[in-house]
Amino acid sequence: MSDAWRLKGDYVEACNCDVACQCLWLEAPNDDVCTVSLAWDIQKGQYGDVDLSGLSVGLLISTDEGVMFDPETGWDVVLLVDEDAREKQRGAIEDIFLGRAGGIWAAVADAHVESADVAVAPIDFERDGTDFAVEIGDVVAMEAGGAVGFNEEVGTVSPHPLTKDGVVQTGKSKTATVTYDDAFSWDVSGSNAYLGQFELASA
Repeated sequence: MSDAWRLKGDYVEACNCDVACQCLWLEAPNDDVCTVSLAWDIQKGQYGDVDLSGLSVGLLISTDEGVMFDPETGWDVVLLVDEDAREKQRGAIEDIFLGRAGGIWAAVADAHVESADVAVAPIDFERDGTDFAVEIGDVVAMEAGGAVGFNEEVGTVSPHPLTKDGVVQTGKSKTATVTYDDAFSWDVSGSNAYLGQFELASA
């Protein structure tokens, strides 16, 4: 087991589902596959004695057909590491998000990940209230905002596995494009997004 870690900050994702993705309720996504880009802005983070505060991380996921969280559904992933990270910080981010350091990502790696690539890129993560904008080199362009209901408030859904309390805000992407290679190339602009704050830890 590697050193203990804890991360907290802002989070946004944009996927191919039309509205709040069915994966959370263990149903198949639109088109029977999930293509999603995720980004974290780590405002406070520690991995052992390595400080990860101020860095950002991106992740691309493309799944096999079927329910995303079914143990038999495989995922191919690309981890996008902030180019501002120093060598130890890059190693820590890889350990955490590739499941080598415990926590939720260890369970994901054991159950789902069939292939994992890692790339280093500049990451620009901006948040203004419920408006998010993320650019990761020439790989990811993502803009998303909160989806407001009839009560004029941004909606929430639960359970979401990547937040401490299991709750995220509902959103809609304005832009959600990925260009990495043939397996990771899509435009799902105008589809579902989730956004808000996150807090994750090794235990």
